[in-house]
This record gives sequence, structure tokens and C-alpha cells, in this order.
Amino acid sequence: MSKKVSCVILAGGQSKRMGTDKAFLILKDKTFLQIITQKLSKKCDEIILSVNKDEEMYRQHLKGINFKVVKDLQPYEGPLNAISSVADFIKNEYVFIATCDTPLLNENLIDFYFEKIQNYDAVIPVVNNKIQPLNTLYKKNAVLNSKNLYGETKSLIGWIENLNVLYLNQEEIEKIDSQLLSYYSVNTPQDYEKILLTTT
Repeated sequence: MSKKVSCVILAGGQSKRMGTDKAFLILKDKTFLQIITQKLSKKCDEIILSVNKDEEMYRQHLKGINFKVVKDLQPYEGPLNAISSVADFIKNEYVFIATCDTPLLNENLIDFYFEKIQNYDAVIPVVNNKIQPLNTLYKKNAVLNSKNLYGETKSLIGWIENLNVLYLNQEEIEKIDSQLLSYYSVNTPQDYEKILLTTT
């Protein structure tokens, strides 16, 4: 990859449906947060963790990894609030925005999206007919734009509707992630049980 990429990992949700913090769920002896951060560290030279809890909790789980911690300006106000909160801390022109509940993320998508983004503000996958605004690549200016829009809208879709977006159908994504597991979110105990069964 010829240009440097920052990575923002959204780990500040309340995990209401799961009943426990999804970032610290265990898969093959590692937390989701450890798995995702280690994967993204291979591709990104800057890791920013968006959180709402005590910073030390995360540092204990990510020893040996260099990362910044940024707390949301409005705790538990959703992902767009988190994105707007970290915007001023990003150093690179390209930003991969990831979520902590997709441990099967394929980090090679970063290279794929990097080749695609060109003059667009963002590359947005469409998987199972649903727009996927997370686990994908943005330009820094697009992330800065979220600060201006937050308040007018609190939705990710409302944000990306104001961007110059390249939408990719799932057949394109399947070239890198054949089972589209990068977009399998673990939101409930049933989702967690399923992912444990499929990775044994």
C-alpha cells in the first residue's frame, strides 16, 4: 500500500442486546478487540480506539500495540457521534472505520478498497441488499464532514448521503471475503453462539 491508513475501531457501544461488552467477548482465547486490533495493525499505521469506558480496561487487553484512545463527546449517542469525536485525532488521509463486533473481518479488504477509492470520499459495500457504512474506507475529509453534520443527523446513512460514494455490490466483496464474514456482526448471545460454532 503506497499511502498510510488510519484505523478507527468503534468500541463504545452499550451492547444492550448482548448483555455484556462485545469488545471483550472471547474467540479462540482472544477477545474480539484483540483479534480485530491485531488484524488491522497489519494494514494501518495508526490505530484509534473510540470508547466510553475507562482507558485502562482497553490498554490491559492490547499490550504491545500502539494506539490512541478517544472518548465520545456524547457518550452512547451512536456511531456517528463516535466518528465525529475522533475526526480531529486522525493523522492520515485515508481512514478505515471498523466495529468491534466483527471478529471475522478480513483485513485484506483495506487494500482492495484503497485501490477502489480514487476520487471518491468513501467506498461503501452493499451486502445482502444492505448498505454497510462500517468496516470500510473513507477519506479523512469525509470523516471531518461528520462533525458538521452531527446534530442535523445522527445516522450513518444520513452522513454518507452527503458524500461522494462508490457503492460496491457483494460480488465485488466476495473476491476478497468469499463468505462476507467481515460483515457478520455479533449483536446477541445467539449470534455469539453461532460464531463460536462456525469457528471451531
